[in-house]
Amino acid sequence: MKKIFLVLIFSVLFGCFGFAQSKAEKRFEQAVQLLRTNNVTEAQDELLSLRNKYPDFLPTYLALSEIYIAQNNIEQAKAELLAVYFKDKNFDCKLYLDLANIYLYQEKYDSVYLFTSSIPCKRYQEKIDKLKELADFRSFQKENPLPFSPKNMGSAINTEYDEYLPCLTADISSLLFTRRDKSEDFFISNNENGEWSKAEKLPSLLNSTFNEGAGSLSPDGRFIYFARCGAEDGLGSCDIYVSEKIGDEWQEPKNLGANVNSSFWDSQPCIASDGRTLFFVSNRKGGVGKSDIYFSYLKDNGEWTKAKNCGTTINTVGDEISPFVHQSNTVLYFASDEHLGMGGFDLFYSKIENGKFQEAINLGYPLNTAKDESSLTLSAQGDFAIYSSDLDLYSFTMPEQIRPIAASYIKGVILDKETSAPLSARLQIKNLKTGRLAHESFSDKKTGDFLICLAQGEEYAFSIACDNYLFYSENFSTETQNQEKQIFLTPIKAGESIVLKNIFFETNSHSLLASSTAELNTLTELMQNNPKLKVLIEGHTDNVGNAEHNQILSQQRAEAIVSYLTEKGIEPSRLQAKGYGFSRPIATNDTEEGRALNRRTEIKIIE
Repeated sequence: MKKIFLVLIFSVLFGCFGFAQSKAEKRFEQAVQLLRTNNVTEAQDELLSLRNKYPDFLPTYLALSEIYIAQNNIEQAKAELLAVYFKDKNFDCKLYLDLANIYLYQEKYDSVYLFTSSIPCKRYQEKIDKLKELADFRSFQKENPLPFSPKNMGSAINTEYDEYLPCLTADISSLLFTRRDKSEDFFISNNENGEWSKAEKLPSLLNSTFNEGAGSLSPDGRFIYFARCGAEDGLGSCDIYVSEKIGDEWQEPKNLGANVNSSFWDSQPCIASDGRTLFFVSNRKGGVGKSDIYFSYLKDNGEWTKAKNCGTTINTVGDEISPFVHQSNTVLYFASDEHLGMGGFDLFYSKIENGKFQEAINLGYPLNTAKDESSLTLSAQGDFAIYSSDLDLYSFTMPEQIRPIAASYIKGVILDKETSAPLSARLQIKNLKTGRLAHESFSDKKTGDFLICLAQGEEYAFSIACDNYLFYSENFSTETQNQEKQIFLTPIKAGESIVLKNIFFETNSHSLLASSTAELNTLTELMQNNPKLKVLIEGHTDNVGNAEHNQILSQQRAEAIVSYLTEKGIEPSRLQAKGYGFSRPIATNDTEEGRALNRRTEIKIIE
């Protein structure tokens, strides 16, 4: 039984009575001794008998109210407290706080204001202000509900056991979640023509004899990050692991190491759609509260950076759990029992702007209630969501007022141009405006499949690189429609050529724009990885202007790229530059779209 009983009872007993004890006081102390030895039933019987015999002995009522609160018998607890209030309003200031808390729980906000405004002492001012703030917030939320119609996901997903921590793939083809029976295990359901299949348990490689839970699928469904507890290679009580799916088979999970995991509890990971940023929950020392949200970043060498706390914008003195980063990488969702909410755990979101978390905002009523709403996952479009409430999974249409920036996905396969064999290639996407890496991943080693999520309304440079192949590049603006691509890579051999689609110059100039850097560095890497490779850089223009001017401009642009490569250490003898003006168009010059295609830079392999 909670030690708060003893603290309360002793403070009331010895704060209100002298040293000499009456019979009522002696019997009350005997009840306290029973509580101290955890004999709650006997203590409760003694207190009830004492209250009936000495109805004016008020500490008995307060002690009983504490017991009833612990038993979740809120009405009876309130009755005991009100009995004291009507007998002696000045008996104990805490009486007002306890009643205000009960009325807050019962959503009777007028009564909350009554007891917080009439408390006869000032030492609880901070708690009073907090109760008023909560009453104001919850009253406003109840008066301004969001359109919200959750649907229980039914027997294919939910059972008599607990289901929670859902995670969707970006194309909504698969749903992963945790189910607790005797232990926590992973289950997965597939979307079949809009209906969810009967959830099946993942293989024993992931659901082992250890305790696993809190899984996060990468947006393409090819990686699962999860918590495993009590493992031999663990650093703490629970550690975070990752397993890759190659073809149809999951690989042996790997511990993420000491930069992510600690000697404490580390769990509930979520991998962002950039494939590199991992959020998770830990109760390690040095945090803000009981459990905090941290993040770590995967470096080029395959190591994770030292985990960092997300800070006080996200974390509080309470518990923050179950982070989820939307596929647009612009919003972090999480649950908290301390941020201003409706009660228990509520769901919150924080926008991510220029790498910084903005104010945590409650998702609102009735999505959040007095019950625990503890985990959430959204579709890439942001219009469809699944969440856990009262340990069942529900789906719903996300209210427009709180939808994130929509994300689109590019889904496809990478193949050899000559044999059509699937290739494992590195995919990189950078934001052309900011130069920041938006995504990095590898296509499936067996199938060549890939899926990438990107925020809509942005311009990106897309490149694909694979050993012994010329890289592929393009630039595009994300639209509302998802895209599917079949991309063929050209083997490196004399005579082959590719268009560099992410090389940009100032208008009517050979000065390279900063947005060309990503593509130029990819080209540099190709030359470094193939030290015998010799290439011809070709410059081409549209037909605007006279032929002589365009010939000179195209030559200067080709030479500008050669200069960039030599500055990066590529031997000049491996590089040639040739301008063709508008003599070799690949599209019509009668439209702006055609002229844009003709203004291009190509590389051709000499040997």
